[in-house]
Amino acid sequence: MSWISSHSLPLTLLIVYLVVLAHHAHVGRRHAHSVDGYLVAGRSLGGFVIAMSFFATFMSTNTFIGAAGQSWNYGLTWCLGGVVLTALACISWFVVAPRFVPLTREYSSLTVADFLGTHYQSPRVRRLAGFIVGFSSVLYLVAIYRGASLAIESFLDLPYAWCVIIVCVVVTAYTLVGGFKSVVLTDAVQGVLMLVGAVALFAALSSTGGGPDQILARLHDIKPSLTSFGDREALAATMAYSLAVGVKYLVEPRQLSRFYGLKDDTALRNASWIAPAAILVAYLCLLPLGAMARTVLSDGTIDDTDQLVPYLLGPGNIFGELGGSLFLLVLLSAAMSSIDSVLLVAASTIDRDAIRLAEAYSVGDDTRIEVYRTRIWIVAISVISAVTALSPVTQDIVRMTKFSGSLYGACFLPTLVLGLFAKNRNATAAIATLVSGAVTVIGVFVLRQLGYTSLQEVYPGILVGVTVFLCMNRRNSHIPVETPSQDSTD
Repeated sequence: MSWISSHSLPLTLLIVYLVVLAHHAHVGRRHAHSVDGYLVAGRSLGGFVIAMSFFATFMSTNTFIGAAGQSWNYGLTWCLGGVVLTALACISWFVVAPRFVPLTREYSSLTVADFLGTHYQSPRVRRLAGFIVGFSSVLYLVAIYRGASLAIESFLDLPYAWCVIIVCVVVTAYTLVGGFKSVVLTDAVQGVLMLVGAVALFAALSSTGGGPDQILARLHDIKPSLTSFGDREALAATMAYSLAVGVKYLVEPRQLSRFYGLKDDTALRNASWIAPAAILVAYLCLLPLGAMARTVLSDGTIDDTDQLVPYLLGPGNIFGELGGSLFLLVLLSAAMSSIDSVLLVAASTIDRDAIRLAEAYSVGDDTRIEVYRTRIWIVAISVISAVTALSPVTQDIVRMTKFSGSLYGACFLPTLVLGLFAKNRNATAAIATLVSGAVTVIGVFVLRQLGYTSLQEVYPGILVGVTVFLCMNRRNSHIPVETPSQDSTD
């Protein structure tokens, strides 16, 4: 009872939050009986809801807890990443989406992997893309589970393992019940919470530090390079992060899945302005937090930068009890808005594309069976990711996020983005690109962990992927595309 009384305020807010999630799960359940309804809500959603869902899905705890603290080490140079990320978001909405959305409808596509399979007329491309999505999704889920659990651990004084279990049960439950519509509606609410929270956190820390002028002066006194944009190491780390993470705006299935839900061209146009604007404001508020915190915290206060934001909101008490409890909802929103989306994408892709090569739409009793199978995969993937998040090797959130983003960039930037505009579409080139991009990213990542190189895997991964695609697509453009065989579908 003493624990409950001492945490009554955050527990009350959490209960209210869970009621909202339950309501959205109930609303989404009405559309969850067919594959089309469960995975893309019948392509019936408006621009604002989709835009805020796109924003919320990307702004996970990897941003609020992982990326926000990195400027402690790299200074204000880290903030340049926000400009790069916003630019990539604009490319996603103004360049990729207008080409991608009509084709998804033409192909009757429900996942990115089946889109690529149809685009290149190749079940092998579809299956290989499905395995890459599944592997990368689990990596990313592990990082998000860790971030959300750290936030709950800081506020509720619960063991880390229990926090992982709580997040796993809650997110898995409402994703299972409501599908895509439940996820998007919840994400939209969470997106508003996150945007307000990012601005409030920046304002509170700025006030604690005595205002921007005093913060800049103290940072310069602590270490001049923290206020300079000429630090090569900081600039290299910033560009590596922003490119590896920001490329997901263009190619990551959980982001592209939002395009599937748009109901018409008006919704697309509205979302194209709202989403990048929200992203810009949030990053400009969050990325300087680590550097700003240096002026109010002493060395040794935190063991690593992932603990910075939880410390400021917990022991640091920059918001007070009520504000800190409200911000717990922001951090949970950041985590859950990413977990639910990745779970749904990973489960549908593994089941439909990597394993079965299902038809675009199922009819009759088959559609209920397919929804049932997807739900089984949601549970399996969520449990695997949660258990992995308990391992000590998963402590670096930003490193795991960059690795998964690098995989997507190397494999899907050429095959999907360039493939949208290529005159020739060759399945052999697509397969070679997926394989060479993945092998390069994994190889460079392993070499960097072993100390043989300091090169970030995103650069050679994208370079190899793009080069292979351009060379082979041109060289083999005369080769007929591979057509699915009669026994390739379930």
